[in-house]
Amino acid sequence: MREGKKFLVDGYPFTFKHRRSTLHLKAPASTAMVTAFEQLLGQNRPSNRASAPLQGVENTLFAKHQVLENLQKKLRFTRGLRKRCGMFDWPIEELINTTEAHRRGVRVPGVIAYGYTRSRLGLMNDFFIITELLQGYTDGYRWTLTFPGDVEKVITAAFELMLSLNNSGIYHMDLWAANMMMCECSTAPTYAIDLENSFAQKTYFLDETLGFQFGFFYLREIYRFITEAQYDTMVYKALEAYEGVDYKRFSQVYEVSKHRDIGRKERREIFLRGAVKF
Repeated sequence: MREGKKFLVDGYPFTFKHRRSTLHLKAPASTAMVTAFEQLLGQNRPSNRASAPLQGVENTLFAKHQVLENLQKKLRFTRGLRKRCGMFDWPIEELINTTEAHRRGVRVPGVIAYGYTRSRLGLMNDFFIITELLQGYTDGYRWTLTFPGDVEKVITAAFELMLSLNNSGIYHMDLWAANMMMCECSTAPTYAIDLENSFAQKTYFLDETLGFQFGFFYLREIYRFITEAQYDTMVYKALEAYEGVDYKRFSQVYEVSKHRDIGRKERREIFLRGAVKF
């Protein structure tokens, strides 16, 4: 986290401490937040990963917690190191990407605080990210399950969100229906969540990246609610919003991504190198 650490610390200048835990905040904690933070940091955390609204702050905050389950990971977090592949661990990637996306005005929940708990030896044991809670919102997958007849509405909202993210230089490589939040009142814009597998930089392989993004959205459950031909029609209509698309290069990735699960490392190869090894 060393390269990202100064940027993060600069953006979160306030500190809250409780026992062996530290939270870095954008703004001073209110009395209600202090109580909620103490409850969060003081409770037993048996599961490796958990996320839920933060109790005691009028349902305005959402907490994600990750246990660092092995010594190697604890050392990386404590020392601010990347993995051999050049990436930070997923919680750090999510923190950096979400913070940068919000700074650019992208529709993502703002990060209010992040933090960690240390052992007696000074190693980090777990990691926290606390964001704004999107009240009155439902994720697109739950929406589709509840209103399957609205699948085209969900797809249209997803494509508009994808365009907004991409135009801001934020490329979400895990954007599926459950990672988009739709307003239940249908009047507010859609938000993106879970940006751990995202990029906040330019891609030189936009055609391949788009091919993956559109194909992946179909593969992750949406194919259950719409025919492939109908989805293709919506995709190629959405592509008209992008300038200079090479449809041959797009199609090479798109046609495969609709039907094959592509791992996170492979997705990064597509974004960074246009490398397609199917």
